[in-house]
Amino acid sequence: MGHRELLTALRRKGEEKARELRSGCAEEEEKLRAAAAERLLLLKGEADERRTAACAEHRRKILAEAGHEASLVRQRAEHDLALRLERLARECLPRLRDARYPALLARMANELPPGEWGEVRVNPMDRELATPLFQGARITPAPEICGGLEAISMDGGLTVMSTLESRLEKGWDDLLPLLMAAVREDGP
Repeated sequence: MGHRELLTALRRKGEEKARELRSGCAEEEEKLRAAAAERLLLLKGEADERRTAACAEHRRKILAEAGHEASLVRQRAEHDLALRLERLARECLPRLRDARYPALLARMANELPPGEWGEVRVNPMDRELATPLFQGARITPAPEICGGLEAISMDGGLTVMSTLESRLEKGWDDLLPLLMAAVREDGP
């Protein structure tokens, strides 16, 4: 084989080897690109999952905070409503002084424990009603009493409050839930 033929054969083999290398490199490059694309998709999916989880956690926190705030607002509103209902109830006490009031005052007097009463405090309008119920006791007008009475024993050791105000105060804890339920039923 001559020099020229040897060079041609070597060149052919070199070109063939280069083609094989380029082909192998192209295949390797394609595999690497496919792996990179797959990894990129996986990373994007993981990032989406983290973002979705973070959003869900953020939403949960916001909703919890909003629920807490709403609860506080509701509690404040219910507290304010309870105060207003109590004030309105106190303002309505004079309405109990209707035609049935003399019998109510007599019942309140009969509920007192037996004993000698030295002083009985009543609303100024009740002085005449109280005198026959407490013979021998000093009947003292007390404008702060809407209705009912405050009886003080002869020795001053026992005081019994049986006023409309004291009864409202004593029964308020039982009455308030009923009023709140009625307000809720009539609400929007």
